[in-house]
Formats: sequence, structure tokens, C-alpha cells
Amino acid sequence: MPDKAIYRADHCGSLVRPQHLRTARLDFRRGRMSAQQLSDIEDECILAALKLQQDAGLTIFSDGEFRRDFWLSAVSDEFFEGMENTGIDYARFPFLKGKTIEDADYYVPPNPVAKGKLALKKRITGKEIAFLKAHAPGAFKSTIPSPVTLWRSAFQPGVTDRVYPTWDDLFNDYVGLIAQEVSAMVDDGAAYVQLDAPHYTRLVIPNRQKSLTDAGIDIKEELPRAIAAENRCLAAAKRSGVTTAVHICLGTFILGPQGPLGGAGEYDAALVGHLINSLDADVFLIEYSERTGGLDVLRDLPRNKIISLGIVNTRDPRVETPDEIKRRVDAAAKYIPMDNLSICPNCGFSGAAVETWVTEDIEKRKFAVLVETADRIWN
Repeated sequence: MPDKAIYRADHCGSLVRPQHLRTARLDFRRGRMSAQQLSDIEDECILAALKLQQDAGLTIFSDGEFRRDFWLSAVSDEFFEGMENTGIDYARFPFLKGKTIEDADYYVPPNPVAKGKLALKKRITGKEIAFLKAHAPGAFKSTIPSPVTLWRSAFQPGVTDRVYPTWDDLFNDYVGLIAQEVSAMVDDGAAYVQLDAPHYTRLVIPNRQKSLTDAGIDIKEELPRAIAAENRCLAAAKRSGVTTAVHICLGTFILGPQGPLGGAGEYDAALVGHLINSLDADVFLIEYSERTGGLDVLRDLPRNKIISLGIVNTRDPRVETPDEIKRRVDAAAKYIPMDNLSICPNCGFSGAAVETWVTEDIEKRKFAVLVETADRIWN
């Protein structure tokens, strides 16, 4: 990566949302606040988040994704013509049955169904990037949900097939629109573009593959389809000086049972190796925690890409020490050269945006430890 920056202390972009921002967004959704009032509060909170990152010593910045309901909200009829949100998908989130979510319903993935020809209604990241260009104290990253986050329920037989004969037809059209947005992100000045793709865990974690196989999906066909889609979007960002990244983690439950590490599962080492070898990204921010399995998961990873080890736990208020982070990096370096490693949190700090596991102060302390450890390791 000779013409691209490497950030040894990286992060996933999503930050703890201040309570008054969450309250303001609810007020806006309930008609108690204007769009301009919400935007003003977003501006205020983003400026504070940029200062928090700078004070912690980070050199790559984000807006915390504060202009979004939560990280996945872009996959909805808010941004796409031809989509219609259809309420909660209880087959996907059975733990939400009977759960009172009156003031948190907009944190549930929108579950859109394609009922017409897809087209972008408006830019997903345009306003975010413009504000970061004006106010970020250094280089910034811009994030967008990977195309693999479009769920199969978006194709409804008897409805969608009036426009798109097959799921592949719908998916290919959607991928093209995400690639179009990615290209515009770079045109706008984003020099670090990250695709968020926790949904890959359905393909590379054996005990999560069942949800696909139960739906009649062949993993051997689905993985290359997903890789091709991701590479189409990554190709749209390939310009001189632009860093491309993919974030892969085991995710968190949406408004469901939480805990220090959320869900469970272990990577299949061969599948993870194949995935990262095949994806044409420069950096992979990949969760590296107790729940992802042993170190042998790293054995098949490529030596020509940066693997950012997601070691700092966003779901645990205990602040890690530099020594324990360094021990895990040293262990990983037995499989991957130190020059091809960096460190980051295991996920975004906002989780599903409703309840977070840490405060802004703990978030800042975790970032500071991340920076201190990176300085010690890579000087």
C-alpha cells in the first residue's frame, strides 16, 4: 500500500451516541422536532465526537455515524425508490416477539421489500462527508453498509418478481446502486472508504450457516456471489491514495439479549482465509476475540493486506491494558507479519444504537489505550 495511509490504531467508525442525540432523534421521528433542529444537534454532537477522538490520540476520524438512526438504516425506503419498509421481520429477529419497543422501533432493521425498480432517492453519505471535510482535524473515514446486508426477504414472490424475475436480478441492481454511492464518496473527498459487512458471519461461521441452508441457500454459491458484489463496490473506490476497508465482526443483537460479547460462534479458518484473499480491499477490520475461536483462524490470511485485529471490546466497560493487547498482537504476529497488522475495537461502539455498553468516557479511555499500544508496537 505505498500510496495509502496505514492507521495502526484504527476504529470501525461507529461511536457512542450521546443521550441527547438519541432523544432528539426520537423527537424528530415522533414529529416533535424539525429536521433542521435535529441537524443542528447532530452537528454539535459530531464536533464533540471529533474532539474526543483527537484528544484520545487517534489520527483517523469519523462522525460516529451520528446522522443515521443506526449503522444499517441506509438499507431502507428512506434512501431507495422501489423499496417499502414492511415492519419487523420476526423470522429474522424472533426475540423481538412480545418485546415492548415503542420508543426504539426505528432501531430495528427496516426489512424493506422491493416493490418497484430500485433507484437512489438521495445520497447516503453526502452530507456526512461534506461536514467531515469542513471540520475533521485530520484524515477521516466514511462507512456504508456492504451490499451483502440486503436480506433475502427483500425479494417477495408475487410482488418483487413483477419487476425483478429473480433474487439475483434484484441483488445485482442493488449492488450497482451501492457501487454508485461508493464512487460518489470518493468524488466527494473520502480517502478511506469502509464497507460494513458483519453479515459475512452467516457464511464463514458454521453454526450461523444454518439460517441460510434452512432457507434453501447453497453456501458454495452464496459466498462467491457475495464476494463478487463486494468487489464491485470496492472497485468503485479504487483511486490513487484511497484506502478501502471491509469490517467483519460477529455483530450484536438488535434490541435483544446483550452481554460482554453479544452472540457466539467461531470463524472457519479456511473460509475466512478464502474470503479475505478474494476481497479486493486494503484493510480488514476483523473481530479477534474469545468468541471467534483460536489463533489458527489466522493461518490462511493473506500477507499482502492489512489485518486490523478487533481486540478492544466495545461491549465491556473494563478498559484493556496495553500489555494484554500487545500479548494478543504478538500471538497473531506468529501467523501474520507485524507490518501487516494494526489494531481496532471489535465492533462499532454504538452497537444497535439504543443501549450502549460503555460511556463516552470509557470509549475515550479505550481509544487512548489503543493509541498507546499501537505506538509501543509500531513506534
